[in-house]
Amino acid sequence: MKKSFYISLLVLVVGSGAMMASVSIDKPKPKTAVNKPKPKKSAAKPKPIPAPAVVQNDSVLVWYSPSEGYAKAKKENKILVVDVYTDWCYWCKVMDKETYTNKDIILKMNKYFVAVKFNPENAAVHKINDQELSSDAFLSLLSNGGRNSGYPTTYFWKELTDNSKASGYPGYREPSGFNDILNTWINK
Repeated sequence: MKKSFYISLLVLVVGSGAMMASVSIDKPKPKTAVNKPKPKKSAAKPKPIPAPAVVQNDSVLVWYSPSEGYAKAKKENKILVVDVYTDWCYWCKVMDKETYTNKDIILKMNKYFVAVKFNPENAAVHKINDQELSSDAFLSLLSNGGRNSGYPTTYFWKELTDNSKASGYPGYREPSGFNDILNTWINK
């Protein structure tokens, strides 16, 4: 009985040692270009978002950044339409695909309005009414100091010198319903 006890003990000790030998101890890695810690970003002031390339024709809706769209609408005395969206918003993508690709919508928006795409989750500076506004401040201005009611929300702003005159239409709008809204604003 003693012999089998010592053999079991020996197997246990040798097995444990083999297992311990197979466990590696993590050593600090030398600093190389691959695993070098990233430098901390400074809290730099966000820069204005440049306007997308603009090619106007009857089959493409022309989108501007908030700053450039505001300046263009003011100069041409047109209504500013701001599509407030986020990258993660399902209904925003549906509206892009179904409503903003509709030929009647494109023709009216390019003729009577200046269209702006605005993602308030992107940190940027927007020049509106000679003020530099953060994305949060611009969204607050559009919603008249309140909260945005969801995504997508489309704001129409006719009297551009009056910061309280933007009107929001929350939610997805199918083409015929959105066309009705455009007609209402064209006839105001």
